[in-house]
Amino acid sequence: MVRFFKKSGIFYTLGQEIPLPDRISRADKKSSDSLESGKNRLLFTMGLFFLAFNVLCGKFVLMTVLTSQPHERVKQEDNKTYALELKMNRADIVDRNGVLLATSLPSADLYVDAEKIKNPETIAAALSETLPDLQYKPLLKKLKSKKNFIYIKRGLTPKEQYEVNRLGFPQLNFQHAETRIYPQGALVSHIVGTTDIDNHGIAGLEKTFNDRLSNQKEPVRLSLDIGVQDSVRSALLDSIAKYQAEGAAAVLMNAKTGEIVSMVSLPDYDPNNLKKAKKSDLFNTASLGVYEVGSIMKLFNAAIGLDLKKVSVGDRIDASKPIVMAKHTITEPEEKNRRELTLPEILIHSSNVGSAKIALAIGAEKQKEYFRRFGFFDSANIELPERGRPLLPVRWREVNTATAGYGYGVALTPVHVAAATAAIVNGGLYNPPSLVSKRASHEITGKRVISKKTSDIMRGMMRLVVTEGSGRKANVRGYEVGGKTGSAQKIVNGKYIENTLRTSFVSAFPMDNPQYVLMVMLDAPKGIKETYNLNTAAWNAVPTAEKIIAAVAPQLGITPRPFESKQAAPYVKTLLNMR
Repeated sequence: MVRFFKKSGIFYTLGQEIPLPDRISRADKKSSDSLESGKNRLLFTMGLFFLAFNVLCGKFVLMTVLTSQPHERVKQEDNKTYALELKMNRADIVDRNGVLLATSLPSADLYVDAEKIKNPETIAAALSETLPDLQYKPLLKKLKSKKNFIYIKRGLTPKEQYEVNRLGFPQLNFQHAETRIYPQGALVSHIVGTTDIDNHGIAGLEKTFNDRLSNQKEPVRLSLDIGVQDSVRSALLDSIAKYQAEGAAAVLMNAKTGEIVSMVSLPDYDPNNLKKAKKSDLFNTASLGVYEVGSIMKLFNAAIGLDLKKVSVGDRIDASKPIVMAKHTITEPEEKNRRELTLPEILIHSSNVGSAKIALAIGAEKQKEYFRRFGFFDSANIELPERGRPLLPVRWREVNTATAGYGYGVALTPVHVAAATAAIVNGGLYNPPSLVSKRASHEITGKRVISKKTSDIMRGMMRLVVTEGSGRKANVRGYEVGGKTGSAQKIVNGKYIENTLRTSFVSAFPMDNPQYVLMVMLDAPKGIKETYNLNTAAWNAVPTAEKIIAAVAPQLGITPRPFESKQAAPYVKTLLNMR
């Protein structure tokens, strides 16, 4: 049976070949072209992946096979450090060896426009919880003030800024700032000083060099040695605790240049936390306080007498009887001194009568002239703004001349004493004290105040004070220390306080060629069982100096001399023979 079906008006039998229309052929061809194009793209993409895979494999082989020690390379990469250069507006302060004493770090100041604050209670509560030093009520008052610019807190640390940002209040704004940091804390507080909230110097060298620090990028290099400073401060703290003193001070100076290697005043304060400092902590005893230094003045009195040839080493001075001048009587505290004494013995035994007679032989005018040479009429020419001016007699009568010769009526700072003593032991040249390093300076030449011969004799006598006199506890083995003690009644509100002393010891070492001068002072030390309840300088200031010299001499590079306990140094033998 033959079947027929109709397609577009044409009849076909089953099995008959049916020709395809032209339009069907074109569509199929187009589909075939698309398929071919997609196939080519797929192959291209596969090629790219294959190429990338080969590159990665090659690099992996290079790192793991061809490189002998890949772990070392990774380790080197891990150990790389990258310095972050911080450009601060205020320059650093460093010690003589470049150790950082003061620097600036980036910080932020938090401020608000109070007019835009809609939820002051919420913000105040959040801030006072995040920044504990902010109190809720004062902070809320600021936020409600409607002022368009209010500082909330200045000098935020990066961590504090991060915590405030986390609160998510868009009304809180920050501005770039700098915070002054003192890495050594209280160790150099009285010297370096501090700045205010706007980074302007308000004390110490920060104030003196404010313009230089603000306008120059090079650090200010000081003459201080921070390691020596730490040793001196530690010794003073120990002595304050041991002798129950109210305070202490020390100045360690280069005898040939006037550079101050260490200056300590206790109590002190942490400049990083100025709010906790007491008023008394801010007072620099070493450079600002002026005090009667007692028998230390006998040292300068003897030097003036020798230089003017009013007395010689071999002269014998009668100290057997008191000196009566108007209403004043000058006596010898100790019976053994009431006799004829040579000049070395006057210093060794600290004779008041002997020193007063030398002062009277010198006379008021010459005494004043030499005091000027030693710098006793002016504030010390030191870089600190905290400088004390010496107190001298208003009327320089005969009795004032006599008492000044053995330690009363003249008040000086420890810096004055150290600088003048340096001139006595270094050959007779006075160099102004300085806290700034002079290593880059030209040749340092001081101003002559006494002859070299006078200086040589004084060195010998100062050595005898330590070997035979009140300075025996400072006889540090190997360093030939020389010096002079001084104990003066403490003055409070213009009146001398009985049994309350300010004790001092000025020393130099090594005495055959003095390199350094040390002035130590203790404020109102107490007598203890170890000192037989005595509170004079020989029992507290002298052993304090001994401890300091023993610690710092090696730090300063001074080689110990051979110690001969039974034989005097050559420069002392002549003095011994002349007594």
